[in-house]
Amino acid sequence: MRLAHLQIQNFRNIENIQLTPVKGVNLIYGDNAAGKTSILEAIYYLSHIRSFRTRHVTDLILRDCSYLQLVAKIETPEKHIIPLGIRRSRNKSEIRVNKQPVNRVSEIAAKFPVVAIHPDSYTLITGNPGQRRQYLDWGVFHVEHGFFQAWQRFKKSLLQRNAALKSRQNADVCQMWNKEIRNSANYIDQLRQQYFVSLIPYINELIQLFFTIEKIEVEYKRGWPADLDLLELLDRNLQKERIKGYTYYGPHRAEISIKGNDQSAQTFISRGQQNTLVALMRLAQAMQFTEVTSRSCVLLYDDLAAELDEKHREMILSVLTKMNIQLFITAIEKQQIDLSAWHVKEMFHVEHGSLSTSS
Repeated sequence: MRLAHLQIQNFRNIENIQLTPVKGVNLIYGDNAAGKTSILEAIYYLSHIRSFRTRHVTDLILRDCSYLQLVAKIETPEKHIIPLGIRRSRNKSEIRVNKQPVNRVSEIAAKFPVVAIHPDSYTLITGNPGQRRQYLDWGVFHVEHGFFQAWQRFKKSLLQRNAALKSRQNADVCQMWNKEIRNSANYIDQLRQQYFVSLIPYINELIQLFFTIEKIEVEYKRGWPADLDLLELLDRNLQKERIKGYTYYGPHRAEISIKGNDQSAQTFISRGQQNTLVALMRLAQAMQFTEVTSRSCVLLYDDLAAELDEKHREMILSVLTKMNIQLFITAIEKQQIDLSAWHVKEMFHVEHGSLSTSS
């Protein structure tokens, strides 16, 4: 899948621009605050229906405007064109795929898989476990059929059980949902484990290239003890969970443990190393996606030159040249990124929210 064309209206500091990227590498350069990151953010929003920079839609809509609009053409491996469109006001969202309205983010995400690496990527390590579950589930969603439906079943049952626990319902009411939670949880864990087993060789291969001194370990933890049945745990901890008002064990508590020399990567490695490690984890995810699905995805790399020293920048670029992806990179100056290894490439200059091609 690749982005063939994009029109951005009223997004951040961009009033109205059109972008026709190539299927290889697209370098977007310009001064700080010119709009480079906003273009990547718009591409990401088109796939995820959320930003990688803010939770508030009001931050995304251009000042004094009532809505933002993104209109794109996505090209499939079979060369078919899929039109995608999003119009978002402060209190309403309209999404269309193939000119038909859609209500679920999953429908547009499946059509247009996008991975982003940006200066705040380190929060995948330093942030809460939910961020690491999102990282994991992006890949599971795209390569393991049945995950989304299983997660929806689990989420519904969990909400019902938590409501019963919070309102201190009788034990039999709280336990009504236990079997459905156990069944869907086991299936979710199975799919997550299958995906992680497939992903970890890609992560480890990249880690060995970039971390030659530190011992970096990435491990999946399912959210309840490996030697115990979830149904037994739900029954055993019912009274404690009624006091707390929520279900403690299950796939909603899953985690990816990231350690350096047997210590938490949150404190053991530097901020720069954290960003590098997260970049490698994202690259591994894009590699695995491509090889397992035989489809390419879109990779966004914001401010690559600023985040890496020259040696590691060259190493990352070397990895990127070997990947079957459509790549978007931002930089302040075009000379900061060496594109000589790519046969298909384009450069765009951004200035005051306006875009032009550059030779």
